[in-house]
Amino acid sequence: MTSFSRFLSAGAFATLLAAAPLAANAETSPPTGAGVANQVEQIKPGSLSADTVFSAVASAKPADLGGILNYCIQSNYLSSAEAWPVLAALNKKTNDVPSNSKGNMSYADGSTGLLKVGGAEPISLEDASTTIRQQACAKVEARAKSML
Repeated sequence: MTSFSRFLSAGAFATLLAAAPLAANAETSPPTGAGVANQVEQIKPGSLSADTVFSAVASAKPADLGGILNYCIQSNYLSSAEAWPVLAALNKKTNDVPSNSKGNMSYADGSTGLLKVGGAEPISLEDASTTIRQQACAKVEARAKSML
């Protein structure tokens, strides 16, 4: 009887192990289909042109700039010692990060590297090359300084 229960336990364990990859894949698969709203279009990394990114930076609203500046600092594309005071002054001037619980979605999106371009779909700086990201961050910092 003991060997039968060990066999059953081992068989149950093997069944669970066999089903684990299926369950894991079901949970980690990205959502697809028409039901996915507000999803940034998947673009091949490094495929965004400098013109597209720089145009988006030039037309970005202050909240977007603040968020992107935060992204640039956190991603080490800008020196935090130099850029952080600019970000703090911009946030104070625009009140895009108020002390209460209400924030600004444009700032939050920008902090993840997303730039909204007019009414078009947002673009992600992650879809640009590292060189373009560095240049865009320098342009964001210069534009933020000019707003102060």
